Amino acid sequence: MELFELLSLLALAVIAAAVIISGLRIYKEHERGVRFRLGRLNKVLGPGLAFAFPYIDSTITVDTRSQVLELQAMKAMTKENATVFLDVAARYNIFAPAITVTKAKDPRASLKSVVESAVRNSVGELQLSQLINKREFINARLREAVSSQAEEWGLGIEGVEILDITPSERTMRLIDKSARAERKRR
Repeated sequence: MELFELLSLLALAVIAAAVIISGLRIYKEHERGVRFRLGRLNKVLGPGLAFAFPYIDSTITVDTRSQVLELQAMKAMTKENATVFLDVAARYNIFAPAITVTKAKDPRASLKSVVESAVRNSVGELQLSQLINKREFINARLREAVSSQAEEWGLGIEGVEILDITPSERTMRLIDKSARAERKRR
């Protein structure tokens, strides 16, 4: 009987050790774990060593470092209906992991959508010459517009910048045509 009790205790100790080891997680300095206990938000874990009960707790790891969202060759129309292609970059970080995980299924896609609409709205209010000459002002305006919506998802916007402006071929032909007409008048 003593052998059976000893083996039972040993098996129980091995199972308990396996449960404890499987529930341990080390979060790096830039990571946070959002823990859900039985489906409800429990707390934000990290950095360092954290424990989550297997099968009872589930955790989602979130990277809080600065990230860049790049939009290449985004099409927009200026006030005078000139088509331009813009390269835009948005720098952001996650400052509230619990809000980000619970409010946005895909925060990067949500941010992309907000940046695209903010850029198109801003470009649509300006003429091509204003767009080219007032880039600093436009970038500040874009940052304000995007950050007000992104804060609802726990995202901090560090900057939104228009990197490159390329007029479409049709717009370039119209610019060349008007420049030639101007030269002929002189």
